[in-house]
Amino acid sequence: MIKKKIFVISITALLFMGVIFSVSGYHEYINRWEGDEHGGCAHDGPAAIPSVTGTLVLTVNETGDLAPYQLFTLEIDVFNFTEAIPDPYYRRFQTGIPGLIGDNDKFSVSPGGKLFDRRERVDAVYGSYDTDKVFELMAPGEAGTYELWGLALTGFNHTSTNFFANVTNDMEMNITYVQDSVTITVVAPAAPPGIPGYMLPVMVVTVAIVGAVLIIKRKRQL
Repeated sequence: MIKKKIFVISITALLFMGVIFSVSGYHEYINRWEGDEHGGCAHDGPAAIPSVTGTLVLTVNETGDLAPYQLFTLEIDVFNFTEAIPDPYYRRFQTGIPGLIGDNDKFSVSPGGKLFDRRERVDAVYGSYDTDKVFELMAPGEAGTYELWGLALTGFNHTSTNFFANVTNDMEMNITYVQDSVTITVVAPAAPPGIPGYMLPVMVVTVAIVGAVLIIKRKRQL
């Protein structure tokens, strides 16, 4: 009976932890992003509205091309995202790397890393956020040129800073966003140099002569 109770308590605890992790994870990423056509976030009215003045600066903190599966960091700085300043957004926004846009699905997040940071706050005057927001990623496994997109948006799963006091209904708030991309070039390691064509017959003849000399020498010793 005691073992059964322990088993039941353990299962309940695991389920409870799973719910917590699921809720936390839900807020940390957007598994699809469609820009103006984005939906499914329990909002009425326009699905998403592009920012009028906002811009992103995406900086890859590596010099030159990347190797397949190379780890690198992407810094996302937000400027003039003034739509996030007034109520009901309270300067809150989230920034990161959305899924299913450009070539984003070709990149992987490093173990223990994440693709989004939520509830950040833009500057109250300029609507900017440039405090070295860095995401660690892994380059695609195949050589090629890829477009990696960054995103900042406000009004996504949004509540006021007062939490449950004077909360604006999410469905009455517009999703406003700014996005941009950076080009990532992945180059496979160069193959080791081969044997020049004119050298191959020379090597074959040399090996044959050396082999013949060794055979004759061995017969003489016998």
